[in-house]
Amino acid sequence: MNTLESSDDDAATSPIAVVLMVGLVFVTVVTVAVYVPQFLQEPPEPAPSARITFEEANFGDGVAKNDTLVITHDGGSELDRDRLTVLVGGETVYNGTEDSESSSSTFDVPGLVVEVDDDGFNDLNKPCRVDGERVSPVGTCGGPPGDSNGSDSGVVLEWAENVSAGQRLVIQERNAGQAYDVLQPGEPVTVIYRGDDFTAVLAETTVGTGLNRTVVTP
Repeated sequence: MNTLESSDDDAATSPIAVVLMVGLVFVTVVTVAVYVPQFLQEPPEPAPSARITFEEANFGDGVAKNDTLVITHDGGSELDRDRLTVLVGGETVYNGTEDSESSSSTFDVPGLVVEVDDDGFNDLNKPCRVDGERVSPVGTCGGPPGDSNGSDSGVVLEWAENVSAGQRLVIQERNAGQAYDVLQPGEPVTVIYRGDDFTAVLAETTVGTGLNRTVVTP
């Protein structure tokens, strides 16, 4: 009569196999739990690609404060006005999230920060009109560029809504004794775009270079 016998090796193998299988299942579950949420997340918002040009006017003409900087969206992605900021020498001269006008609440200027140094006196000239609507008092848009009355027909503000190719933003000093000298040679100019998950420098230049400059963001 034959008798079936189990060896010690077989007895030891079964518990080890169970432990290995449980460990493998645990590692697999943990791996899936870690990687699946990453695949489900939306990809980060890309920075826009836009071509920005800078052009200077009235520098070196003997007038103390009438320097002018024209910033133009010259092609590429349409830009959301609410996400744009322009700095000159670290001071904000354009902020897409606010309408700024220190001397009159009646004539708000979309985004243009005309009162730069917080002393209650406008430092930059306002445009006469924005989108056909008057933003300057009647009789204040005459005179030479940078006139002391605080408005100038040469100031163009086309960055009132979303900003697309061909639209300009003109930064012009106000030629008044109390006005802050905003566009001083050597000061950096930076155009910044803020997304939900990033902050990107779209373009930058230096005041007083005397040259037109085109910057293309990557």
